Amino acid sequence: MGELDGRVAVITGSGRGIGFGIAERFAAAGAFIVIAEFDEGLGRQAEASLKARGYGVDFVHVDVRSSESVEAMRDAMVGGHGKIDILVNNAGLAQVGPTESFPLEDWHRQIDVMLTGVFLCTRSIGAHMLERGRGVILNISSIGGLGGWPLRAAYNAAKAGVISLTENVGTEWARRGVRVVGIAPGVTRTAILQQMVAEGRSTLERYNQRAALGRVAEVEEIASAAQFLVSDRASYITATTLVVDGGWTAWGNLPLT
Repeated sequence: MGELDGRVAVITGSGRGIGFGIAERFAAAGAFIVIAEFDEGLGRQAEASLKARGYGVDFVHVDVRSSESVEAMRDAMVGGHGKIDILVNNAGLAQVGPTESFPLEDWHRQIDVMLTGVFLCTRSIGAHMLERGRGVILNISSIGGLGGWPLRAAYNAAKAGVISLTENVGTEWARRGVRVVGIAPGVTRTAILQQMVAEGRSTLERYNQRAALGRVAEVEEIASAAQFLVSDRASYITATTLVVDGGWTAWGNLPLT
């Protein structure tokens, strides 16, 4: 018996990276996984990977920036599976640049995906959870939302907003059976990190040296924390964000550019 047996988990942006790592972890714990992804190619690939291992999984296309798209995704999944027990708001992207010349469209894209998208999914699926009187919403923010990092005004503002949203909605729904929690990951070994290194924007050695533990996080370590927070073991945890950063923030939130 897995810890999440019988639960239906919708995970946005789970075609790769941390989102896919969480999907793998939850599937192994017994959950039925909904790969809610904007990129259909990545979504189908993730779905096939989990199906090949015998896990229960669906892919659904969703644009978290669109209320209509989110509502359609919720209705399809509730219609198909009868319920949604877990929502992981993970969809995101990273665009950096000087604030004085940062393109407005890039600002809107990051805020719309990583803050408005979290709100829209929380509002829609949260309403379903409130009707049932049970559910867990897990928001993936970032240590970037905890301090100032040059060149990251849009990204960090969105992630700080997610931390605040977690606290606000978590307290609002605490007595109605729905827990709202968050994770603020530190630098994690994902395709995005590899791309930054390949582009010469930083080096893996610098990131490793910056964390108190002397290395970046592995996706599995973030996924492990995610499983704990959505499980019954965390039944008294809500309206807060768990920092999983290898001691990065405690050591001084200095930027790497």
